[in-house]
Amino acid sequence: MQTRQQFETSQAVQQILFSNNIFVFSSEKGKKGVTDTNAQRLKNQVTRPEDIKIHKNYNIWTGKGEASDVDLDSNETRELADIFLNPTGIEFGRSKYGGRSHRLYKILDLDKKKHTRSFFTFRDSEFDNTIIELRSHNHYTMCAGTYDDDDTAIFNKAEKPTEITYDQLHKQVAMLGLASIILRKARISDPHNMFYKCIASTLMQYKINETDAEFIFDAVLSKANCPNCKLSERKAQLRSAYKRDEKALTTGLPTIISTWKWSNNEKEDFKTLMYAVTGRHTLPVETNKFVKQVVYMKKQNKYYDLQDKEMYVSEVIDVTYASQFKNQKYTPLSFLKKHPDFKKAVDFTYKPGSPERMVYVEKKLMVNVYEEHDFKPDPKADTDIYYALLKHVIPHDDCRNHFLDWNAWILQNKGKKIRHGLILQSDEFQLGKGSLYDVMRDILGRTNAKKIELDQALDKGKGYLINSIMVLIDEAKSTGSWQEKQQLINTLKTIISEGSVGIRQLYKEYSEQDTCTNYWINTNHRDAFALPPNEVRYWVYFCENKRNDAMLKDFHTQRLNHNMSAGVYADMLDRDVSKFDANGVAPHTIYRDMMTKLADRPVNDYVRERFEQKVFPFDRDLLTTVELLDWLKVKARVKVSREVDVANALKEIGGIKKRGCDVPAVGEHVTIWTINNHEKYRNMTAVDLGAEYVGFYTESDKKF
Repeated sequence: MQTRQQFETSQAVQQILFSNNIFVFSSEKGKKGVTDTNAQRLKNQVTRPEDIKIHKNYNIWTGKGEASDVDLDSNETRELADIFLNPTGIEFGRSKYGGRSHRLYKILDLDKKKHTRSFFTFRDSEFDNTIIELRSHNHYTMCAGTYDDDDTAIFNKAEKPTEITYDQLHKQVAMLGLASIILRKARISDPHNMFYKCIASTLMQYKINETDAEFIFDAVLSKANCPNCKLSERKAQLRSAYKRDEKALTTGLPTIISTWKWSNNEKEDFKTLMYAVTGRHTLPVETNKFVKQVVYMKKQNKYYDLQDKEMYVSEVIDVTYASQFKNQKYTPLSFLKKHPDFKKAVDFTYKPGSPERMVYVEKKLMVNVYEEHDFKPDPKADTDIYYALLKHVIPHDDCRNHFLDWNAWILQNKGKKIRHGLILQSDEFQLGKGSLYDVMRDILGRTNAKKIELDQALDKGKGYLINSIMVLIDEAKSTGSWQEKQQLINTLKTIISEGSVGIRQLYKEYSEQDTCTNYWINTNHRDAFALPPNEVRYWVYFCENKRNDAMLKDFHTQRLNHNMSAGVYADMLDRDVSKFDANGVAPHTIYRDMMTKLADRPVNDYVRERFEQKVFPFDRDLLTTVELLDWLKVKARVKVSREVDVANALKEIGGIKKRGCDVPAVGEHVTIWTINNHEKYRNMTAVDLGAEYVGFYTESDKKF
């Protein structure tokens, strides 16, 4: 309860306020004046000390009578305030802070159109509130009475407020806020040497005046209580940073973010304070958006607009954003190039799961073109028809579970790759294979899950690999020949299993790029691919049921109208895939063996059949591809044109090759294949094997 002596003191204090043309109004006890309307404040204005009542609270209306209040909302700002703020004759605030959490100043150039409250926050794990405020125009501060938590407002000083310009006071407040955050982080950061080095580089890179930076360092170090921090060493770090070229600095805010795990909120709040210190906070909002929006791409020597996702030459950028720089001394690009947030990316990348548009890949800044699909899982959604169709397409439990694990793992590990692909085959057209893929496309979004044709899969550019989580090769079938089928499978097997592929896009140089794309192939042809025996990069399933039109109709109705895909998404996220081996080989199925045998491979089939029968020339121990190729074309009339195809056929029957053999009547540096009695020839040198070899082609007329 307020005593009579305290009340009289309050009256005396109020007299100081009245005499300095400061607007004071009353409010209900325990309530701030912020809840009152302007009319109520005007009605409740107090102009005489004798009108002060014990049962009321009293508030200063900033901007009325040129008063401006600095509100110190954090422990660090209260610690450092005397260093950064000009002394003033009026100090007040909560009693628990000794009446020193508010400093009142008289603004000489107060302008309601220009000067409003500056509001600085720092959202870290320990503090998510205002650290300091500058209340200038049309804001309210309680100066006497009782708060709603029963703490009281008291005055530490009640004299004449210091006169100052708004810009001077604003810079002091901004520097105080910046120093307060550095102090807070310095007390918990280790090692301090690296932390202060990064802070020094950051201040330099964001154009903090060196004198101001040294003042901040002095203040922080005076309060840091760091036994291992020598003032001379820390200031030497600062001077060293300011002597170096900005391009030569290897530390700074990115290092702070990565080393001490600063969040994006912390980074942006810290930058806001630095901008305020340099005066860049006065730039139009649109100008700051422009800086965040435009990125220079080094490889392309162009500018990329993050908003419209297009590349532009410099002239287009200047013309497009000229309206934001009216009455300025610089063009958009000249301003951008001098700005500390000017982003210079090396190239584009695709990093699913990361919300950041700018990411570092091997210490190189990249533009992340991944777009998160705003699709939410719904565990309450009806998914019965999805699982009914899935069971119809894949009746076998083990195979169906692998299919689900494959899809679930991708959704739970966006940006990672499974080293084998899916092949779903059905004799029936429109059985539902594509419908199952459509659900995954709903979940991932069309920008991340693509459908491509077979000719795109064979395209040397492979542009679809750059920005896809999943790709469906639909209605896949080579045009007929075994060579074409083999070309398809050889093209796919590398991109399916490897983590990087060679890319050649239009107007761009060939480059090796990481890929996280997973492959799903649908076909209506059992002989679509010339799979070699024991090919482990494909999981193959033949769907043998007939099309169920009623089920498909029900499926598509529920998918489009009842959020079925959201339910499947929830199930996939909840599915246990801890035993799924994404880096292992594809589980064996009988259907893979069937596809291997069904593919039209005349050379392989012919060689395998005659080898198993042990008929000429496969009753021999040794063969060369040179002789065998000619013999197959001329005598056996098998469609084959390349030595490599013959070699693949010999490899399939278990042949072992030895290079660099000199064979009389055949040639020098010939490759000899052992197809029978391997142990006899295993340890022979190329010289000995060449001497052992006897040609067979001249004998073929007799034995074929």
